[in-house]
Amino acid sequence: MAHTVHIEPFDIDISAEDNASLAEIVNGLGIDFPCGGKGLCGNCHIELVKGTMEISAREKALLERKGLDSSRWRLACCGRITDDIVIRIPVREQVILTDDSSSRLYGEDGLAAAVDLGSTTIVVQLIDRKNGAVLESFSEINGQNVFGADIISRIAYALQGPEYSERLALTVREQVGRMAGDAVKASGRDDIRNVTIVGNSVMHHLFCKLDVTPLSAYPFLSPYNGRMEFTPSELGWNLPETCTVRFMQNISHFVGSDILAGILHTGIHRKDRWCALLDLGTNGEIVIGNRERILCTSTAAGPAFEGVNIVNGMRAVSGAVCRIDETSGKAEIIGNTRPSGICGSGLIDAIHYFLKTGRITPDGRIADDSPGRLEIAGGVALYDRDIREFQLAKAAVATGFELLMKHLGISLTDIDKIYIAGGLGNYIDISKARETGLIKAIGNSQIVKAGNSALAGCKEMTFSASDREIEAILPLVSHYSLETDPDFQDRYCENLFF
Repeated sequence: MAHTVHIEPFDIDISAEDNASLAEIVNGLGIDFPCGGKGLCGNCHIELVKGTMEISAREKALLERKGLDSSRWRLACCGRITDDIVIRIPVREQVILTDDSSSRLYGEDGLAAAVDLGSTTIVVQLIDRKNGAVLESFSEINGQNVFGADIISRIAYALQGPEYSERLALTVREQVGRMAGDAVKASGRDDIRNVTIVGNSVMHHLFCKLDVTPLSAYPFLSPYNGRMEFTPSELGWNLPETCTVRFMQNISHFVGSDILAGILHTGIHRKDRWCALLDLGTNGEIVIGNRERILCTSTAAGPAFEGVNIVNGMRAVSGAVCRIDETSGKAEIIGNTRPSGICGSGLIDAIHYFLKTGRITPDGRIADDSPGRLEIAGGVALYDRDIREFQLAKAAVATGFELLMKHLGISLTDIDKIYIAGGLGNYIDISKARETGLIKAIGNSQIVKAGNSALAGCKEMTFSASDREIEAILPLVSHYSLETDPDFQDRYCENLFF
C-alpha cells in the first residue's frame, strides 16, 4: 500500500510505501540531523499537520524536552509512514561564515576556485587570479550531514563498510563539483585553472576516499595526510580537463589543511613574536608559533558548541538563541522568530549570564533554589548536563592552550596576538569567553577575530606563489599530543571550574 506525503512549505507530494522511513523521504529538503538520524537529540522535528503517525515513549520524551507538543510534532528520524499525511518542515536559515576579501596574492592568469570544506558547511568562492578579487561565492550545508553531524559519527558511518564510505565520498564530491560548476557558469568565463580544497583531516580522508580506520582509534595516526590531486573527470565534474583539483595536505592527525590555510593567512610563520591561532569549530584546533617554530594540537570541543549533547542545542540557524542581554536577560533569536534552541554563542552567553546572576555556582552546579533547569526563552532552557558539557569543552580548549605554552616555555605575556577563527569564534562575545575560561588572554586587545581564516588562506593557496610559503611553513610545524603530557589531567580538572 502506498501513501502520499505532502510536504510544506515546499508544496511537494511524495509517494511512500507503507512503513517507509520519514527520514529517507525528507533528506535533502533542509531538515537537520545533528544526531546522524539515530533519535538522540530531538533536533529533526517536523510538524504533523494532517494524518496520523505512531509515536514511541522515547520520541515523546525527546519532543517534550524541546518544549514541543507531541500531539502535533514528530521526529523525522523516528517516523514511519502508515497513513496519508501532511507535514511542515521548519525552514531555517543557516548562518554560514564566508570571507569576501581579495587575496593578498594576485597577478596570475585565469580563474581559481577556493573551497572551505567544513564538517557543517561548504563555501566555494571563484577568484580572478589577475587581481585576487572574489567573483562568485556559494555556500551550503554539507550534504554529509544526513549521515551524522560531527566527524566522529561520520567515521563510525564509514567504518560500517566500503559502500558507506563510498556514499560519504560521492555525496560531498558531487556537492562541491556542482557548486564549483555553478560558480564558473555564473562568472560567464571558462578559464578556470585550479580548484583548491581545504578541510579537517576527516573531511580530507572522506573526500579523497582514504581509509578512516587510523583516525578511529588510538594513537589516531594516519599515513594518508598528503596533498591529493584529481582531474575533473575522475571526480565526475563538469569542468575543463585542464583544471587541476587538489585537496591540500593535513598538518597531522586531526589538524587539517584548514589550519594550514589559517597559518598562511594570519602569517604566524612570518612573525618575530609569538602568535596564536584558535579555531573554534567542530574541533578546537590550537596553534602557537612564530617564524622559528610552530606547535599545534587538537581538542574535542566543537560538538557542545554546535549543539550536540546540549538538551536544547542546535546550530546557528533561524530560531536559535544566539545572545543574551546582560542587563535584561532577554534572548536574541536568529531570524527574530520563535526560539527553537540555543547555538554556541548563545550557550556561552547563557552560562556567563547565569554565573553573573549567581544561578550557576563556580563549580558548575545550578543553584539550589532553581528546579534543575534555567529558563532562557520560549521553553528553551539550560540544564545541569548542558553546563557540564560546556565545562568539558572549555576545559579542553583552555588546557590545550596552557600545555602548548608550557611546552614552548612561554606565558601569555609573551604572546603578541591571539587570532580567533571559525564560525563560533566570529560570533562569540570575547569578554564572556574569557570570563568563563574558554579563552586564555591577558585582555581583549590581545585577541583578533580572524573570521574564516581557512577560506581566506585557501584563496591564497590557489596561487602558485603560495607553494613556496607552504613549503616554508611545514618544516616549522610539529604536533603536540596533549594526552602524553603528565600535567594534562591536573590542569584539565582545574579548568573545569569557572
